[in-house]
Amino acid sequence: MLKGTTGQIVAYKNGVHDGKYLLDDEYAEAPTQLTALRVDNLIEERKSPYQHIAIYGSSFHGKVLVLDGFIQLTAADYFCYHEMIAHVPMAIIPDIPKSALVVGGGDGAAVNELGKYRSLERIVWIDIDADVVKICRQYFPELHQYHDDRVEFIAMNGAGIDFRTEFDLIIVDGTDFIGEGADLASKRFYARLAAALKPGGMITVLGWWAWPESDYHQVTRERAQANFEQVHYYWFIDPSMKYGYMGIFLMTNSSVDPTIPEHFDRVPTERIRYYNKDIHSAAFVLPTCFTTGPGFASGKS
Repeated sequence: MLKGTTGQIVAYKNGVHDGKYLLDDEYAEAPTQLTALRVDNLIEERKSPYQHIAIYGSSFHGKVLVLDGFIQLTAADYFCYHEMIAHVPMAIIPDIPKSALVVGGGDGAAVNELGKYRSLERIVWIDIDADVVKICRQYFPELHQYHDDRVEFIAMNGAGIDFRTEFDLIIVDGTDFIGEGADLASKRFYARLAAALKPGGMITVLGWWAWPESDYHQVTRERAQANFEQVHYYWFIDPSMKYGYMGIFLMTNSSVDPTIPEHFDRVPTERIRYYNKDIHSAAFVLPTCFTTGPGFASGKS
């Protein structure tokens, strides 16, 4: 399957029900596991200068966003990932965060979570593909409910950021390390992240899977450890993603214990559905198989 597809549609019959399933594209020669979601119809597709964008309808998962054949999110469970990448750092940053940078996240959901915090005065959002932003505003309005005039959107490759100690929180909501996505895994990009962060600030980055497939995870960990004194990995269920879970790296030069949500009182609990105080601490408890691979041999957990 070549880059730029809508994703493969496969038929499945079990003797009772017949259905069509969207099979997540996998570019590896020998993929370890594939994910499929039942879909009803293709709502819209378009080709941007950077990638193929598709929106599918599903009676169970709601609308499904697919970029270059990769399932990005579903309306049914997007909040698991986006709440965890945004609220975990907001509950532990020592000083009240007033500025945030989001790199990637063209669907708008990470920015939406930050928009729930009135203490944030400035939210800079950078994504390479304005077409993804536009189509998600149309088909996923719930991901833009808390966007307001504090949000400054810039259409550019996030790897080219050039800020100096401007942000209390940075969220990197990237995609697979393919094409422009590979730029967000570069040494140069991580050095620029470090330069953009205020003292005591924190960065959360998509951390992929520590087990059983750890290639992306290990690359991200290496980049993080080369630039930050403290690197922590936490995880949570994410039903629509491969292996049923996802992980996030938290990077900082602060010595704060990330497992204790000391500032949980900041969190707008009435507006969230997955994250809570107990989930916060539990997310940093890792299964043994997560911590015995080569990516953890000399790293911090």
